[in-house]
Amino acid sequence: MIPKEIIDEINSRLNIKDIVGNYLSLKRTGKNYTALCPFHPEDTPSFFIFPATNTFHCFGCGAHGDPISFIQKYEQLSFIDAVKKAASLAGVNISQYLKQKELPVELQIFENYHKKYKEILLNLSKSHPAWKYLNNRGITIEYADKFDLGFSNGSLKSSILDDFDLPITLGNELGIIRKNGSEIFSNRIIIPIKDDFGRVVAFAGRTINNENPKYLNSPENKFFQKSNILFLYEKSKNIIKREKYSILVEGYFDAINMHINGFENTVAILGSAFTSNHAKKLIKLTDKVITMFDMDSAGQNATLKSLDYLLSYGFQVAIAQYNSKDPDELIKKSGSKGILNTLENSTKFYEFIPEYFKDKYNLNDEFGIEQYLEKMAEWYLKFQKSKHAAILDTFIKRISLILLKPENNIKKAIDNILKYKKFNKKILPYVSQTENTISSKIKKYNELDKQLIWLWIKHKRFRNIITEKLSSKDFESYGKEFLDFIENGYDLSYILENGSEELVDLIKLTWNFDYDIEPEKVFSSLILSVERFRKEKEIKELRKLLNSTVDPKEKKEIMKKIFEILATLKKRGGVF
Repeated sequence: MIPKEIIDEINSRLNIKDIVGNYLSLKRTGKNYTALCPFHPEDTPSFFIFPATNTFHCFGCGAHGDPISFIQKYEQLSFIDAVKKAASLAGVNISQYLKQKELPVELQIFENYHKKYKEILLNLSKSHPAWKYLNNRGITIEYADKFDLGFSNGSLKSSILDDFDLPITLGNELGIIRKNGSEIFSNRIIIPIKDDFGRVVAFAGRTINNENPKYLNSPENKFFQKSNILFLYEKSKNIIKREKYSILVEGYFDAINMHINGFENTVAILGSAFTSNHAKKLIKLTDKVITMFDMDSAGQNATLKSLDYLLSYGFQVAIAQYNSKDPDELIKKSGSKGILNTLENSTKFYEFIPEYFKDKYNLNDEFGIEQYLEKMAEWYLKFQKSKHAAILDTFIKRISLILLKPENNIKKAIDNILKYKKFNKKILPYVSQTENTISSKIKKYNELDKQLIWLWIKHKRFRNIITEKLSSKDFESYGKEFLDFIENGYDLSYILENGSEELVDLIKLTWNFDYDIEPEKVFSSLILSVERFRKEKEIKELRKLLNSTVDPKEKKEIMKKIFEILATLKKRGGVF
């Protein structure tokens, strides 16, 4: 165990700004720094670096810590591995505190079986059916070695378990050995499934003689859940960061051949289910994804399901469409040029949806058109609720071109459908567990304060016009406190450190809160509300003056002004 004083020394030798700056682009804000948080999707920086305390804090997702904890969280390391890396950067020798830590026994079993399976494959004759199959898939001995492929000839049985003096029942649980002692993956090519750190946590076995099923997979265990693992993620993650986009495919050999042909930013889902956990994993690396699933109905359904999660996390998504069964077949037909051409011509998600569904309905009759528009309304609402409201006009235009009807008519039809049909509850499969809590908490705050702070921190383009048109005098609560700071030249980081506890709480909540309408409409609402507030305030002052005035002529002038203001308010929706 590493003593706390050694941990503290390592942290004290590291500068949090330099550590975070190695990974993220920082912007100075007063004496602190901000960046887009690497641990959750966002457009407006909520991630703050505080050099004075040598810490970081995200007001969006709550991530917080020191240099070591940032390294651990960002690089997805164990605490000990993060300390090792930090100690190396700090020049602190911790070797005396480190003990050789063994892998959990389950992972040792997978690792040892994997080594043997790989050894068996590399020693098979080149005429063996396993090599014929692999060569036919474009995989040479060098690539088989690179991707750690293996082969089970049924000779290992329980030998690895015997070496560890472990019961055969553990091999049964891990899906390697049957109860009779034979190998489950016998006569199959072995594909190791690895976690994010490159540890073998499961196997996939591909038949070489058309047995059913074509693929066998290890059962899930505490280290392996399909919903958490993306195939080849451990090889791809740094490439995805560099290329700034990821390619998502379905099959093991699709992913392997994409890598072989130069597209090393490719990962594969295990089965046909893309999950919110996969989305969380990828959003740390990029917000751009091209899906390249199989072109059969199952693959297209997988595309639609993945879109739900990808859009809810704010990804920019394009869909690759091509005239082959799957990426592997496309590579055989057209090579890497065919893949590149397909990727370059991939369809934006808001163009794909209208085109995909137009063949699912009979658009030659009114009933079919109505069904089609109902489906488009569902997706319209999905786009509106995600971070893609800006593309709604283009979406409407695409539908208009398909139906050959005016865009205004399409928009009205979709608005009416959304008005009378309740899609809201079922529209997005991913909803943050904190959203309902955030909504209930934020309701207690004044609406004008919420609108002001929401626009300021999430939509910077309104900041200049807010300071031109509004002042702290226009607000009575936390909006007043917030603009007092702004008018005195203080930035957001200063407000977060020196504002009242309630104001800071409101800012934190606002980072996780979104209005369902466009920011322009929120801004217009704010301005109109403030103008009404000013008029109401002016009326109060005039009424005070009216009560204290004895001159009839002056009273008449004051009454005239009050009626003029009331008439203006009535036109703008004011109620008295």
